[in-house]
Amino acid sequence: MKFIPGAKFINTTMKNTKFFKRGVLYKLYTIKKVDDNVIYTFKVGNELKDITFSTFEQADEWLENIQV
Repeated sequence: MKFIPGAKFINTTMKNTKFFKRGVLYKLYTIKKVDDNVIYTFKVGNELKDITFSTFEQADEWLENIQV
């Protein structure tokens, strides 16, 4: 797990749009391990958005590409 709550992300790529819309600021809010998955909660504007990953490594791989 490389990222801590408060980290900011913006997807400027044409990939990774499955979870992260292009050009939108995502601020990491919380990280929870639930069963065999990891749930990262992001603050997007005034709303919270949960994104479920299989592992911490998968989350790190996605987030490394869009880190601000």
